[in-house]
Amino acid sequence: MHWNRMAPLVWAVNTTNTAAPGAYDNSMPRDSWKSLKGKIPDKLYGRVTRAVAANDNSHVNLSLFAAALAAANAAHVDSTSLHICSATYLVSRVAYNLAYVFIDDEKYASLRSGTFWIGAITCGVLFFKAADKMKSLPW
Repeated sequence: MHWNRMAPLVWAVNTTNTAAPGAYDNSMPRDSWKSLKGKIPDKLYGRVTRAVAANDNSHVNLSLFAAALAAANAAHVDSTSLHICSATYLVSRVAYNLAYVFIDDEKYASLRSGTFWIGAITCGVLFFKAADKMKSLPW
């Protein structure tokens, strides 16, 4: 899973270093992204900044997935559901990252939102399955 979260950032760093050697400064990474404007083509700048945003979103979204998996495991949700939901989530996140980075046309931007919601709904399914299992416990 770690590679999936970091892939947009790795792509952004490598692409930036190829397009403008020395423009990315790893000792000041946040400042480097801001200073790229004008050093690389505008279309590439848009993709790089979206890749950084996709990377940031992956870190935020991971907590939802981790909590959903923890709840489902604690409730002993069946392994088939866990596997299907986990695979769906991971595929949706890969698609989300690709859509985030490479879609720069407003009329196709809803594809990115759709892939985001597929992952979020998958986490919701795990929470509901966990709650359904937990309600039968004799408290």
